[in-house]
Amino acid sequence: MSTGMPAPAPTRASDLARTLHARHVAMISLGGVIGAGFFIGSGGAIALAGPGVIVTYLLAGLMVVLINYMLRDIALSSPGHGSFISQIRHTLGRQPGFIAGWTYWVIWATTMAIEDMAGASLLAPYIPLPYPALEALVLAGMTGINLLSVRGYGEVEYWLSLLKIVAIVLFIAIGSYALLMGITITHHPLLADGFFPHGALALLGAVPTVVFSMAGTEVATVAALESSDPDGNIARVARSVALRVGGFYLLAVLVVLSLLSWRDMVPGQAPFLLVLNRLHIPFASVFMTAVIICAVLSTLNSGLYTASRVLHDMAVHGDAPRFFLPVTAKHRLPRRAVLACSGATALIAATAVVSPGVVFAFLVSVIGAFILFDYVLIVLARMRLCHRAPWQPWLTLALLCGVLLAMLSRADTRSELALSAGAIVVVLAAGRLLALRAPKGTR
Repeated sequence: MSTGMPAPAPTRASDLARTLHARHVAMISLGGVIGAGFFIGSGGAIALAGPGVIVTYLLAGLMVVLINYMLRDIALSSPGHGSFISQIRHTLGRQPGFIAGWTYWVIWATTMAIEDMAGASLLAPYIPLPYPALEALVLAGMTGINLLSVRGYGEVEYWLSLLKIVAIVLFIAIGSYALLMGITITHHPLLADGFFPHGALALLGAVPTVVFSMAGTEVATVAALESSDPDGNIARVARSVALRVGGFYLLAVLVVLSLLSWRDMVPGQAPFLLVLNRLHIPFASVFMTAVIICAVLSTLNSGLYTASRVLHDMAVHGDAPRFFLPVTAKHRLPRRAVLACSGATALIAATAVVSPGVVFAFLVSVIGAFILFDYVLIVLARMRLCHRAPWQPWLTLALLCGVLLAMLSRADTRSELALSAGAIVVVLAAGRLLALRAPKGTR
């Protein structure tokens, strides 16, 4: 009996749409770097480390650039094996692929819940609806976009990312003009307390904030698989990532540091807005609020896209239920996976109310270490697949070890690492159990 619904298409990873253009992938890669954490979190990092935080941004930026080179080399050395999660599985084996997939999915599911709550908080002063209704509205809007078509997701992400880029370029231009005109907006000279006002070790405290605010560049390598030229787009993204990190992150932070003292920074408040307000730029608050809302929506949009593709990818390999395998006949998108990821986001957001100190706190605590763990697997896969420029993966591992040491140096992040290690062991045990129950030919 016909239900009037389109029948599911064949269930191979290659059956996903190929409708994204190079401009979409390029802008998605930019959006992955510039999130709400950059606009707000940079103030806390500067307050903690002082002017020396620029060293932290330089090292974190170098690590992000190298990770993108690893992703490029993996894709080009073993084309046709899907996302980097599939590449890890293909190169390192089923168990590492299983762990990489589920930890990466948890990262995005939790991040989406955080962004959903942030979006509702930002919209609350402007839309007279109860907070839960605003959360549902924001999530439903992004889910609807992801259910329309892959091209629709790419187009929305293109314009959201473009607005963020325009905002940063305008900020750099305004700040540079103020510097050239000799305008002073602080009572504390830049180096009045030295380059490391809290000591060089204070840089370690700023490392997690800076590194995790830059996470997300790998989204473009997932999106590139649904473009007409996956390998070419991945290579172009990797080539331009250094310019993106240097041109946006480092220049913007340098402008902030040149105009304001680290003493002016208040953790949790946007330093860019502080600069614009002190320069008496009209409507600065409204403009920055709009930009941060767009940054939140962009992260939620890309997170829903990426998490659904990873879930579908794992289903292809038997690491997730086959229920998430079908793609729609018309637009060739994994509708069930999108809806499941949206539902998981709503559920995690609900735990922030029902169990803020247990379930939600645990999920928020583990995502930082999960990011590092997945980065290590990316580097190991690159070491096995590609032997060109062997210094690159070793340097990347050294930087990742530096981030790990920075997290071990602080009591709060030290406990997060312990929780994350326990969670990874649980995921490993689940993967092992699944492998034992699978038919011999699929292990």
